Amino acid sequence: MQKNSKDELLKIADEYVLNNAGDYVEVSYTEDYDELFVFGYQAKDKKVRLVGQGPIVLVKKDGRIFEYGSGTGEEEALIEVTNKLNQERLIRLYYKNYNIQNDNYNLIITDIYKLDEGEHLNELITVLLRNRIQYFTHDENNKIRFHYYTKEKLEEILKQTPANLGRYFCYNHLSDALVDLMKTNAYFKWTLSEVK
Repeated sequence: MQKNSKDELLKIADEYVLNNAGDYVEVSYTEDYDELFVFGYQAKDKKVRLVGQGPIVLVKKDGRIFEYGSGTGEEEALIEVTNKLNQERLIRLYYKNYNIQNDNYNLIITDIYKLDEGEHLNELITVLLRNRIQYFTHDENNKIRFHYYTKEKLEEILKQTPANLGRYFCYNHLSDALVDLMKTNAYFKWTLSEVK
């Protein structure tokens, strides 16, 4: 998609606003950056002032859109989308089709190199604990209960690979945890499985 003219970008913005907000609104502002195009919308009727919507960021390369609420300013949205795209690029070194907008991946540890008598396993567990990974069980009423992995629980699960750790991270997103894992420990292999 890359070499977009301003008219092409405006057409995409107009279509997005029409399809997601309705025909009573219109694109009210735009800002063009190297890789990103930012726009917002407002009511066509100038007597009406809409609140709650924030910047909408279009990735020129592939047409993906990230929408924010009014609590996020344009600069903050640009920084966040740029960070997400950079994380995505890093993760794609290991998992080619990774899409940062998709939260439906399970993290699977496929192999842990057995050197240094468990030192690499300890490094991996430290990173997982730092990222507050969770798992869930069902209680007697079939209600889902979330639990944080403990060091002991991770040691038990990681004894045999592949080990599916799921996709639930408390404070960070899966992408944050994956980047942390890549920066911290190169002594294991991992993959993702997309949950349908």
